[in-house]
Amino acid sequence: MKGSSKTDKSGWSKAAWGMLYLTACGIHTQAPDPERVLAMDLKKVYALSRSQSLNALTYMALEQMKKADGPEIPDPDQVLPAWEESRNKAIRKIMLIDGARAQLFAYLEGKGIWHLPLKGVILGPLYPELGTRQMSDNDILFDGTYRREVREWFAAHGYTVESYGEGNHDEYHKAPVYNFEMHVALFDKTAYPQMADYYLTLKNRLKLAPGKAYEYCMTDEDFYLYMLAHMYKHYSNSGTGLRSLLDVYVYNRAKSKLDRAYLDQELQKIGLLEFEEQMRLLADKFFDPALKKADLTEQEWEILHELSFNHTYGRIENIWRNTVRKTQPEGEPITAGVKFRYILRRLFPSRAHMEKWCELYSPFFHRHKWLMPAARVWRFIKAEKEQGTAMKKEFHTVRKM
Repeated sequence: MKGSSKTDKSGWSKAAWGMLYLTACGIHTQAPDPERVLAMDLKKVYALSRSQSLNALTYMALEQMKKADGPEIPDPDQVLPAWEESRNKAIRKIMLIDGARAQLFAYLEGKGIWHLPLKGVILGPLYPELGTRQMSDNDILFDGTYRREVREWFAAHGYTVESYGEGNHDEYHKAPVYNFEMHVALFDKTAYPQMADYYLTLKNRLKLAPGKAYEYCMTDEDFYLYMLAHMYKHYSNSGTGLRSLLDVYVYNRAKSKLDRAYLDQELQKIGLLEFEEQMRLLADKFFDPALKKADLTEQEWEILHELSFNHTYGRIENIWRNTVRKTQPEGEPITAGVKFRYILRRLFPSRAHMEKWCELYSPFFHRHKWLMPAARVWRFIKAEKEQGTAMKKEFHTVRKM
């Protein structure tokens, strides 16, 4: 498990404590203590909640206080109307993407293409109210032999093909909120070989959804395993936010009769036995009102601190740092040579990478591969023009490691 240096709990921002407290109240549909709410900087709590995709849930907690005839909340920055509107938008978004998913599933069912909804599609109904488990996209696993047909369906329905055939999933977007990630595999074999191998036989463990011929679902245990594996993928790469920990808590409360013997056996296979126990116990300690926060260990405080100050899907800086660390033996300091080789690879990628880049962003060079040296120069000019600030930030982050 990764951790940071010793966490000073008194140094946490009041905004973080406010967000965490309102999240815990919201998930239990309890009215928060008016004195604690009145002491909050609502503008900062709202901003942090939005970065964690918890703004709908935290606003629901404030609503519970209103329903309990709590005192009027002072709002000098007029943040409450925006907070309420963000909650309403979250509800509308869920309704829209649910409708779009139903349309897609009707097509897949009609064409005899097996498919499996993932992540937020399953977790959303376990949260207290519609929209309180916010979603950015629809994640669907489907029969990859129909990848081209599915792309044609999305294109015919006005979606932009953001990526296709590049890895284990394709991305489709359409304004205002329709985002789909269509997976042909759950994990990339190069980045996560152990998990990719484990899920090669997933189809054999699926069961048909009630009343469907081609829509499948996982058992409660297998969904929990996938949820944890997906959480770990983000946690070990870019990082992940507090909502992932909340998902663990909500799922275990909703599925109180999970087969622990089976889970422990399978978690051992994918190397997540310790990770699952640590996250489950931390979630219980923090979100269960019957338990005291003082019971948290120093390492649990560190993990909670990290999750609280990440965004929903972590931070890009974490990806850069973790990519560098993967090339250095564990426990050894990051040397100048390691950092130099990372920057060199970023500036001068392999030919295979360049060919894929040309296919996506420069068809001319893709057709004339003999001009690959010129393509490298063009790639650098294009990146400097479009992403110059991000490039400088990346290299500065790596240099300071």
